[in-house]
Amino acid sequence: MRASCSHACPRRHAALAACLLAGLSGCATVGPDYRAPALDAPANWIEADATRPGGDRDDLRAWWRAFQDPLLDRLVDRALAHHQDLDIALARLRQARAVRIQVASAAMPELSIGAAGEAARGSDALDSPPGGRARAWHLGLDASWELDLFGRTRRAVEAADAGIQALVEDHRALQASLVAELVSDYVGLRAAQLRLAIARENVGTLVDAERLAERAYRSGLGTLADVMQARAERETAQAQPPLLEADIARLGHAIGILTGGFPGDWRAALSAPAPRLPRPAGLPLWLPSDVIRSRPDLRADERRLAAATARIGVAQAGRFPAFRIPLGIGTAASAIHDLFSGAGLAWSAAIQGSRSVYDAGRARAGVAAAQADADAARSVYERDVRAALGDVEDALTAWTTERQRQVSLREAAADSQRALEQATRRYAAGLSAYLPVLVAQRALHQARDALALSELAELQGVVALYKSLGAGWTDAAPEPATAGSEAPETTATRCTGAAGRSAWPACGRAGAPVPAR
Repeated sequence: MRASCSHACPRRHAALAACLLAGLSGCATVGPDYRAPALDAPANWIEADATRPGGDRDDLRAWWRAFQDPLLDRLVDRALAHHQDLDIALARLRQARAVRIQVASAAMPELSIGAAGEAARGSDALDSPPGGRARAWHLGLDASWELDLFGRTRRAVEAADAGIQALVEDHRALQASLVAELVSDYVGLRAAQLRLAIARENVGTLVDAERLAERAYRSGLGTLADVMQARAERETAQAQPPLLEADIARLGHAIGILTGGFPGDWRAALSAPAPRLPRPAGLPLWLPSDVIRSRPDLRADERRLAAATARIGVAQAGRFPAFRIPLGIGTAASAIHDLFSGAGLAWSAAIQGSRSVYDAGRARAGVAAAQADADAARSVYERDVRAALGDVEDALTAWTTERQRQVSLREAAADSQRALEQATRRYAAGLSAYLPVLVAQRALHQARDALALSELAELQGVVALYKSLGAGWTDAAPEPATAGSEAPETTATRCTGAAGRSAWPACGRAGAPVPAR
């Protein structure tokens, strides 16, 4: 590679050499160029028949709104705006962007300015030369530039950029996880409130059954044992509501903390009656390859692999010579008014090069350590991809299983209700003992409670599916770039050209970024 310096460089030999080195700076970049790993993903899901393909990504961005619950929408908005973990993630991102500026500054000259004045008087007791007075003034500008001939700084900036992108994806993954946890707690609280209502209805029914047993005993149609058994059943049922009330309080406390407040902040709002959350008829689902490209935690893993690969180049560049160009220009004069005259001008220029001859294998070990770190990052990415696909399959299985169970549970609850009504009529007419009433009452309560738990499990399966898809985060960068720094690379800029399409898995086949969810 040639560098033309005839117009820009002085004709002195030292300055010419410096210019040639400056022209060569940036020509060589050691270390491997990053290529995103290509993973063989399954063509479809095992439970794919239970879902409809595709799906509106805008719906997935705010998927919790499908529950049509204004209070839930307020809770999620509050959590995304005030949760402390998100604030911590943003602070880490600001820190990384500041560090990136520090790293990139190594490629630029370092300038300093200095001024000095001194006065001296010689001793009159000396024979030669005789004593006298002297003054000197100095004003100068010093510059030092380390040439990035082998790409050490460029690889370090590349690693810093990838690290920033990983932190952006971490912030998005935290958003998705926070939303899923909040919605799961909210669904659990509403289910606990439903179970509490069922338990209280069961207590009321058992109170009526106890009165019926007492009337039958007084009329000679029942026994004292029936009364005692009915009373014991009612007392046992009365022990369940306090447990459910504790669950409701615990989930309410968790929701208050998740929204960035205190445990009791939402107590009044959560205690108000609310309609049952709708059961989704179907769920949108992407292909496995789309999930890999879209889940923010996997995107963060891929960016960390890119950063680790760039650090191999940083370590390899450390094994090559380092070249530095110190420059100095200034004036010196005995009188301050002569500082800016041509006679006082002085300058210096040099080229310095150095390379370690013996370091006991430190540089070679640094390269080996960087390579091992990149290998580990690649394995982490591949492991997390497989775990993510497993999360989707588990969520689909849980969702479809609960939908199948609910068919039987609903029929069981209806049959138990009819059995209780018939057993109660027979006992009131003196045609049967009290035991059939007790058995029917227990069966009805268990069927209704099991149905409520199944509906909770189904909704939690929905939440788990959206979380496993990586839904619930915003596309926009969570923080603007620090003033004076280069803006971090976005998906749109990464996907420009063939190099972007091959190096960044979020790019589509045509080079456009994956549409916003």
